Amino acid sequence: MTKSMNETVAERRDYVNRIRESFYREDSDRRKGAPAGEERQEEIHFSSLGLRTMIAVLIFAAFVYCDRKQITFQQYKTQDVWKQLEWNPLPLEELEEVFHVGMEKMPSESR
Repeated sequence: MTKSMNETVAERRDYVNRIRESFYREDSDRRKGAPAGEERQEEIHFSSLGLRTMIAVLIFAAFVYCDRKQITFQQYKTQDVWKQLEWNPLPLEELEEVFHVGMEKMPSESR
């Protein structure tokens, strides 16, 4: 005997609901609809943005301190770091000229 569409849908809905319920706690959170372990995750969850920001601030503060006190680290001075920051590995002006000239040499498609 074949099942009607409504019976099949009802069985699948019941199955999905049973699976969902297996992820929920048995206590009061089950009535709220909060998944099991969500509360614990919120307690230990933190944003890495704050950690990364603090690390960046500390590195910057160390750089400024070393610059003011003229401290070197394995023969590197703050001026060497500035040179590396200012150095441009890609000559953008030359690349723009190459692409501009290349685009001019391309045959135009006219109809």
